[in-house]
Amino acid sequence: MTERERREKEWLESEVELAASLTDSDRIRILRDLLRTVDAIRRAKSPAEIERDDEVRRLLEDEPALERYRRLAERLE
Repeated sequence: MTERERREKEWLESEVELAASLTDSDRIRILRDLLRTVDAIRRAKSPAEIERDDEVRRLLEDEPALERYRRLAERLE
């Protein structure tokens, strides 16, 4: 294991430990904050950017893995 991998593993372990100590109200607060952030980001985007994001999301969710990544790469070129 490299030094970087060791540090990442230690960081992840500490994050898991912290997450395990959260109360339900902490989790709800965090999720609400995330939803507000998503909403603010979405409001700041143009209709074309939102449409592109939605299309990318559909591609990633609906098509077989290899094909969806191939099509996404082609569209992003």
